[in-house]
Amino acid sequence: MVYFLGNKLTERCGVLSNLKHYIDELIKGNSFFTAKLICKYCIYVLSGLHFLNAMLFLCAGNFVLLSVHLIAAALIITTLTPMIDKDSLISVYLITLTEIIAMVFFSTLTVGWDSGFHSYLISAVSTAFYFTYVNQKEKKKNHSLPLMLSLIVILCYFIDFALMKYIDPIFPVKKEFWLVVLNVFNTACAFAIMIVFSYLFVWEIQSKSNELTRQNEKLDELAHKDPLTRLLNRRCMNEILNERMELLKRSGKRFTMVLGDIDDFKRVNDTYGHDAGDLVLVTVANTILSTVGKDDAVCRWGGEEILILVQEPMETAATTAERIRRNIEEKDIVFEDKMIRITMTFGIAESIPGYRIEHLIQQADDKLYYGKKHGKNQVVFLMAPDEEII
Repeated sequence: MVYFLGNKLTERCGVLSNLKHYIDELIKGNSFFTAKLICKYCIYVLSGLHFLNAMLFLCAGNFVLLSVHLIAAALIITTLTPMIDKDSLISVYLITLTEIIAMVFFSTLTVGWDSGFHSYLISAVSTAFYFTYVNQKEKKKNHSLPLMLSLIVILCYFIDFALMKYIDPIFPVKKEFWLVVLNVFNTACAFAIMIVFSYLFVWEIQSKSNELTRQNEKLDELAHKDPLTRLLNRRCMNEILNERMELLKRSGKRFTMVLGDIDDFKRVNDTYGHDAGDLVLVTVANTILSTVGKDDAVCRWGGEEILILVQEPMETAATTAERIRRNIEEKDIVFEDKMIRITMTFGIAESIPGYRIEHLIQQADDKLYYGKKHGKNQVVFLMAPDEEII
């Protein structure tokens, strides 16, 4: 028994947690359901409202409107559901709006203005904007359609009001209590509809905004990131270098350039294939990213060359480069059950006011070449004064 109750409690907590997550995601504008599904739910709700009104008329003893609302509920489900399945959503909405207007006129003329059915015409304005917004293709959006439908609904409201000034109810509700109940119920439902569809409209806009943001982020990533390693590409790094050089001129804040190259990378490709080479590049990129500081920039400069921009003096950058070199040397890369061990050589150059970017890169490249020539797998930030770079 305790075990059963524990399972039930866990299950309910899980449901509540999922519901909270669902609501949080909706507030953020993340999409969980389509316009087609929303239309289907709306049809069910409209049928439910007809059924509840029918029950109220049953209690009030008005069998004419009891029958009319039950028939309307059945027709809505049987007629409009197949149309939704065929994606005729605009047609479904126009038919539904026509049905609502007709039922408002009929119900008001039958039991009177105080029954509150006219409130549904007010709520129909918000639905006009929502449904025409979500159900039209982006390139074919007709922005005058919701305004035109809203004006028609408002016109119908005043026509209904004018008619009731001169026409007495055909089948008035005999007990005042049930007329008040009808008024309160229909007015409350109308306000609820306005609130729900206003929120859905805001949610739809937020969802579109989130989608646009994600697309822009993808485009930005394509423009600034290397597709394989996810490091910055050369073009983006050049932009950052120019910014840092301008900052150096204005404030004297120095930075350090670290140029690294994977040792014997061609041998990896020749021995294990290009897929293995790609795995090595990705592993190196992830290792470097996990080692550098949050303000440092890492770029795939070319082939197997990685350029790191460190926001620290040369001594600190050299320590960082040494840590990267050691981490890569100790990294075990497994490709098709084969162990690949790699190393990297680094050349370091510190920015100096008045230097051009090309000069700094050349300095780092010279030191990198020096390291390659003198045993590889090392960090070079000083060279012998008489060392000749060939």
